[in-house]
Amino acid sequence: MHGTITLDDDPDLAHLVDLIDILPHPDVSGFWGDGDHSIGSKIGYRLKEILNGSGRAADVDYLAVYVLKYLGRGNKHVSEEQITPHLTGVGDLPAAGHAWVEDATRTAWILVHRYSLPSWRGTSSPGQAWTEG
Repeated sequence: MHGTITLDDDPDLAHLVDLIDILPHPDVSGFWGDGDHSIGSKIGYRLKEILNGSGRAADVDYLAVYVLKYLGRGNKHVSEEQITPHLTGVGDLPAAGHAWVEDATRTAWILVHRYSLPSWRGTSSPGQAWTEG
């Protein structure tokens, strides 16, 4: 995919941004970490590119990979238990934290699949490896 990608272009991207919006403000270092290599810095850089209208497929892909790596199901960085009390508007409901993690993981994976898989696959057609030989 070439060119810029906006929230209007991709409803899954818009949904992932909505999910991120109910997490703590980016200035909350106790949640996001500090410094240029913090989770907040990595996610924030890609989000800013997308939200200011200059985001490209690589920005969407990196954002989605960062969500999978740092916030997704089973990650080793920010657990579901850490996310749950920080969800804006839902209080400390364990089911809400679980639903957020599952939804963010699923949505991020959809975006990774959409924006990365074509480059991973290269010039081959979908399923080509299974029909060769």
